[in-house]
Amino acid sequence: MNKKPKILLVDDDIDFIEMNKAVLENNGYEVVSAFSAREGLDKVKVEMPDVIVLDLMMERFDSGFSFTKEIKSDPVFKNIPILMLTAVAEKTGYKFSQELDSYWMKTDDFADKPIKPSTLLERIKKLLERTKKEE
Repeated sequence: MNKKPKILLVDDDIDFIEMNKAVLENNGYEVVSAFSAREGLDKVKVEMPDVIVLDLMMERFDSGFSFTKEIKSDPVFKNIPILMLTAVAEKTGYKFSQELDSYWMKTDDFADKPIKPSTLLERIKKLLERTKKEE
């Protein structure tokens, strides 16, 4: 039997977590959730997810960036793909781009909230496929 890919959702918005957890589980994923960057870091170490879906603004405005820097600097976890989903553009007017900012954001993909369930599923699938090719 094939193991379900495990997705870690890290976001302080309970509604976001619950909605996307349902979408992912209904599409064959195992989902683990965390409601802060600190809790997310702890969950990564215990759960070893296949993909991390991460908010930017949680405890602090830059919690997501601190999270990605810590994960990507650790040789054990650095290959776990990270999709950052955030409403930062809507809340601050500042727009990030995976193409222009990924070198310092340390993300593997970036999207603005809100995100359609079909788009979320597509992006996670691409990250999982890319990871398999690199193995």
